Amino acid sequence: MIVMLISETSEKEASALYRVARDKAAIYTEEKWDWIYCNTIEKLNEQLEAETPVDMYCLDITMKNAIEVIIKLRKNTPDAYMILIAEPRISPLVYMRPSIHAESLMLRPLSMSQIQSVLDEAVSQMADRLQQGTENTFTVECRGEKSRFYYHQIAYFEAREKKVFLNTGDEEYGFSDTLDRLNEELDDMFIRVHRSFLVNKKKIRNIYLSQNRMVLDDDVEIPLARSYKPAIKEFMEGRKEDDRSKSQKLDSIL
Repeated sequence: MIVMLISETSEKEASALYRVARDKAAIYTEEKWDWIYCNTIEKLNEQLEAETPVDMYCLDITMKNAIEVIIKLRKNTPDAYMILIAEPRISPLVYMRPSIHAESLMLRPLSMSQIQSVLDEAVSQMADRLQQGTENTFTVECRGEKSRFYYHQIAYFEAREKKVFLNTGDEEYGFSDTLDRLNEELDDMFIRVHRSFLVNKKKIRNIYLSQNRMVLDDDVEIPLARSYKPAIKEFMEGRKEDDRSKSQKLDSIL
């Protein structure tokens, strides 16, 4: 899934941006797109705190304190495509900085030709990125519609009802496949913990070997099968070693 966030004070301009982006997305990509609209700096801050993975931003820098929030958004999502909306009265020194690293710029007053031109280039480049950056993504196709997910968005895969379901914590998407094949094909970020579950290692919060269960982020409980405990113990030892290494590095810095 591609997520585009539009932060724009003018509802008329936001509506135009959405319509054009939607049309360009249909032309250049086959993935499913989701849209987020923020018309105030408070809502933009809420998105920042929610840490929702976003692939493309269209951000109005004329909002009060917008630059500070945009810098944080860039830090949280360094690979996102960023479009800024500015005004001629604002010096480029304010927003043309490495900590923001915007790929495109629109200047008010926004004309339809400007919106069309900028979004055509932005969405086409986004499509190129999708084709080139598939090694850290997983694509689900259902009823002819494709949804693409970065590995860090996926909490776990579950096999049930003769299908596999990708779960993000908030939503799930069913498709035809097997966990055996996914276990072989996917990045080692994932670990098999049960015949019906393949889990993202980075989402694991607690492991209870004696209780045959583990807890992921957002308090999601996953069963742990006895036959997979050796692999889980090895994973736990590796994580402890990483923690010790990080602690030693911190001590050397201090």
